[in-house]
Order: sequence, then C-alpha cells, then structure tokens
Amino acid sequence: MVALGEADRLSNQEAVLGSLLLEPKLIGPVLGRVTDRDFLDDAYRQLFQAIRAQFLSGKPVDPVTLRDRLGGGEEWSRLLLQIMEDTPTAAHVWEYVDLLREQARLLQGREIAQRLAGACDMEELRRGLDQLQALTVERQNVERMDMEQMLHAFWQRHTAPRRYLTWGLPKLDGQLFLDLGDMAVLGGYPSAGKTALAVSFAYHQSERYRVGFYSLETSRHKLADRLISNLAGIEMAAIKRGALTEEDWTQAAHAAPQILKHQLELIDASGMTAGDIRADALAHRYQIVYVDYLQIVEPESRKANRTEQVSAISRAFQQLAHGSGILVVALSQLSRWEKSREERRYVEPTMSDLRESGQIEQDADAVLLLYLEDPSRPNESRRVLKLAKNKDGERGRMYLAFNGGCQRFCLCAPEGG
Repeated sequence: MVALGEADRLSNQEAVLGSLLLEPKLIGPVLGRVTDRDFLDDAYRQLFQAIRAQFLSGKPVDPVTLRDRLGGGEEWSRLLLQIMEDTPTAAHVWEYVDLLREQARLLQGREIAQRLAGACDMEELRRGLDQLQALTVERQNVERMDMEQMLHAFWQRHTAPRRYLTWGLPKLDGQLFLDLGDMAVLGGYPSAGKTALAVSFAYHQSERYRVGFYSLETSRHKLADRLISNLAGIEMAAIKRGALTEEDWTQAAHAAPQILKHQLELIDASGMTAGDIRADALAHRYQIVYVDYLQIVEPESRKANRTEQVSAISRAFQQLAHGSGILVVALSQLSRWEKSREERRYVEPTMSDLRESGQIEQDADAVLLLYLEDPSRPNESRRVLKLAKNKDGERGRMYLAFNGGCQRFCLCAPEGG
C-alpha cells in the first residue's frame, strides 16, 4: 500500500530527480518511462522539464546548468542542493520511478473520486467514471486528437514542403517517405551486402542526424575499415593486408575532414538485448538507430520458443521507434535461396522470407529486400533492392552495382532500359 502523506509524495519526486542528478546516464532511460504528469508538485515538474530540455539539447545536465535554464535564483539553488543531499543513491531509481508513477495515479484517482462524490447529475457522474476508468488503464505515450485538432494539425504540418529522411540513393529517396519515429527493415541473404549498404545509409544520414549503428556480428573496427574503404576509395584488400601505400594514406587524409562532419557512432553490441539497445540509444540521444541484425539480438526470455523470441524483439524495436521518435532500421536475414521448379531461375524473395517471424513484416513501416540478380555469378551480378513494403509510397525495385573492392553501391539501369 502506497502512503500518500505529503512527505512521501515529495520524497518520491525528489528521489527520481536526485537519481538523475547523481547519474546523468540514467536520464535517457528514465525519459522513456516518466512524463511531466507524474510530478504533482509544480517546482519538481519544472525541474524535470528543465532536465529533459537540457538533455535533449545535448548540453551537460548538472545543478549549475539547470539553475541557469530555470532562470537562476537562490530558491532553485537551495532546491537542487536539497534534492541531491536527500537522495542517498541512484541505484534504486527504477523502484523510485514505480513509486512515483503509482502515487501520481492514485492521487489523481482520489481527486476524481472527490468530484464524483459532489456530482450534480448523471452526466457529470458518467464523465467522472470515464476519467477514472481511463486512469486505471492509462499507458504512457497514448495520445489522441478530435476532428478539430486533426484539421488544425494538418494545416500546420503541410503549409511548407515536407523533407523526409534520405538514403543517398536518389530513386529510393523519391519513393520512401520515412521519418523519425518509423521502423524500417532491410532484409538480405548472407553475403548480399546488406551490412555494407546499411553502413552507407547510416553514414549519409549522420550528416544531419545523430546515428548509432549497433553491430552484433561485425566488430566496430571491421565496420570502420569498410566505411573508410568506401569514403576514401581505398581497396579493401589493401586494408585487410595492412599494405596501404603512400597514395592510400593521402586519400584517407583528404577524406578525413568530410568524415569528421558526420555524427555516426559504431557500437559493438554482441550480447545486448533490445532493452539494452533502447536504454543505450536514449542515453546517447541517437535520432536514428541501425541494428545489425535482428535475429541475433539477445532475447529477454530464454523460455519462449524461437518465433516468440524474434517476435518480441521486433515489437520492442517498433515500440522504441514509435514511442521515442527514433528511426529504427533493423537488418534481417532472409531464408536461403530456392530455385523454381524449372530450376532455370531463382525465385525472387518476398516478405515471408524474413527469417523466424512473420511479426517483423507487420511491425515495419517499410521493408527493403536486397539480393543478387544472378546468384550463380556472385562477383559479377548486380544487386536488386526491392521495396517490398512501403506504407506511404509505391513499391518497386531498383538495381545496384556493387564495387566490393571499395565497398560502394551505386544505382544502375535495368537491362533493356
């Protein structure tokens, strides 16, 4: 039973805020579970809003920066000092968060119950009961709009041309209308080049956005080698052998200033769960997250069967995208190539070939499938990038030439056109 005395109410708010001040790395994960509404005291609510604003701006979060953001003054200085003194440790932050949210809802429910006791008619009683019912089933990040709000939001959003995320391939940019908060899946057969293509996408987008590339199979150093091969035009074989010439080093030096303008971080993610990736992405303020690849993300539960595990991982990434406003691009393995009955050609992959779970195609706002046009000639074959699912645009396919020597993709015309 949660006590609702004034001291208890304030202490739980203090404990959450104090934990964030003691351990700023907790701010991202906590923002995924706590909102303004959970702080019933106005001063604590303002302080939470200041912490969130400071964190999202990418600036340091400490008592000095928060006091300045709040307008300065001795009262804020005293409150910040008091909160830090009263919070012994940040180790129990999730217990503090649960108590904070439970108390906030219980107090809100009691306020509704008091209004119900003074209801003047059945209509007022019904409204109060509806509010009470909504409170008992309330979930975070559930938002709604009526028709007036819908029209107003439409006018505001579409008075100027909309700029969507780009991928560095003009044809794809013209067909794929994804934004922050969406989830895309890039499926591919082994050795089709999906990691190289994904790293290329991530680098292109990191000129404008903060991008985290979580690699569960390839080390960050190997990814770096591929990326530098692409950007500097250095042969991958020379990098692998450690036989760079003076000309190679010169090319790398010329590419360096442009590379340094990009906000891309390569993360060794072996052994991480979807929850680990979510917490890390929020803590590092990534706006776009790549996961390579979905089927080898560590499951949260070992008791579930394989299909259930992969489905849960897919849903977790969809919730990260839709709930946190992060674009999530999850790479996925496809089932092995199969020949048609005539065995004269290979069957084109479909979304049903995404391995181990049909949930993946349901969760994604867009699904891209990468495969060899002619698997019998892997070194000479063009790649086909098939836009198999596209909620807000047309489906289709495009052809890519892949230069394995320097890990580069470029668009090329289909044969005969």
